[in-house]
Amino acid sequence: MDKKSDGSIYADNTDDRPSSEEESGFATTVEVFRKTTFGEIPIKQRAYLEVMGLDDNKEVIELGEEEVIIGRSPECGIQLSFKNVSRMHARIFLSNEEYQIEDLNSTNGIYVNGIKVVKCLLRDHDQIEIGKVKILFNEEKMLQRT
Repeated sequence: MDKKSDGSIYADNTDDRPSSEEESGFATTVEVFRKTTFGEIPIKQRAYLEVMGLDDNKEVIELGEEEVIIGRSPECGIQLSFKNVSRMHARIFLSNEEYQIEDLNSTNGIYVNGIKVVKCLLRDHDQIEIGKVKILFNEEKMLQRT
């Protein structure tokens, strides 16, 4: 052991080595957020769903900041009239600048890229399956020039 003039004791002979993380100033981790670190980054975001049912028709629905409920009920933002779709099957919503899908305790569940999920983030070109309906999630993000 080596005793330094400031009273610190080190286990080996390496000079100026702190005896703990706290003394070095690295004891805590700070969470960094993009907005606070870089300021507001102007991003133009556009997301939409391509709903493909049993026939060859394709419906395109643009997503905004409001949540969209998918189900068989006439009150749903996206109504799917199939027996294997629950009245209130799923919801798509925007959270922290990212779209998410969440199962609303449906009978048959939701699948994203072939995997059954309860809730997950959506990425560009994700394929959502609700009953016999396939929905393609598309997203475009680009920096805006100010």
